[in-house]
Amino acid sequence: MISSELLLAQLAQVDDYICIVELAMSLEVPVSQVRHRLKELGDRVEHNDKDEWRVIKSVVSERILSESEKAERDNLERTVQQASFSAWNALKILRDKRLYRETHATFESYVRDRFGFTRRSADYFISAAKIVENLKAENSFPFPQNKKSELKREQFVLKTNVLPTKESQCRSLAKLSPEEQRQAWGRAVELAGNKVPSSRLVKEAVRQIKSVDDSSKTSQTSQPSFREVNYTAGIGVEYTVRFDEETYYRLQAYQDKIGSATKSGAVARLLDAIAEQK
Repeated sequence: MISSELLLAQLAQVDDYICIVELAMSLEVPVSQVRHRLKELGDRVEHNDKDEWRVIKSVVSERILSESEKAERDNLERTVQQASFSAWNALKILRDKRLYRETHATFESYVRDRFGFTRRSADYFISAAKIVENLKAENSFPFPQNKKSELKREQFVLKTNVLPTKESQCRSLAKLSPEEQRQAWGRAVELAGNKVPSSRLVKEAVRQIKSVDDSSKTSQTSQPSFREVNYTAGIGVEYTVRFDEETYYRLQAYQDKIGSATKSGAVARLLDAIAEQK
């Protein structure tokens, strides 16, 4: 559970207001928990009518790091990132060179006895090592161009100093080509405010990358995939709803909280609750 002081420190890193849903996602905790902690902070924080929050800067002036402290922090953060990669890569070397063969007949039995891992977990770690190695390559890639895409940059340069610290952050990237992995990770870092993104944000970035790729393969003569309301006589009405980014993530957080399988179900739950109040 996140503490009020940790939340205050997180808010202090933001120059302006930040949406409460985005804040909850960056901390990987429920929105309700963040809201409770914000209330505990009292007059040390403030918000606007869009449910966006910020720290009252005079409260946190003593928290500002000196240049030497920032350099030390950055160096230590890189050490933490490298530690995860080193462990994953060590497993890969143990497997590839069969350095377990003196005591175990299989890699599966070795990682289970020596580290308490299942073979699947070990495979995930090794896959993560390969992905991080790919992400460390400094390259620029042109984004596929599509007017409907949420990605409207002509080019994105990957910030290679931000790398995964958890295997789960790499799992969605394994489905992509090396080039797409770098594009998706860069997008996820951007969504997270140039910090290490949560697994959920990586999944969203992968979705966006795949959406762009799929759209680029669509024929110019094909019918538009989006229709606000489409009515076919004798069949019925098909509805598609558009959300802005903030609303999308707020609904996503609510969906996760109530355990709804779809966003449509989450919206229905909200509407039912409103109806019951009348």
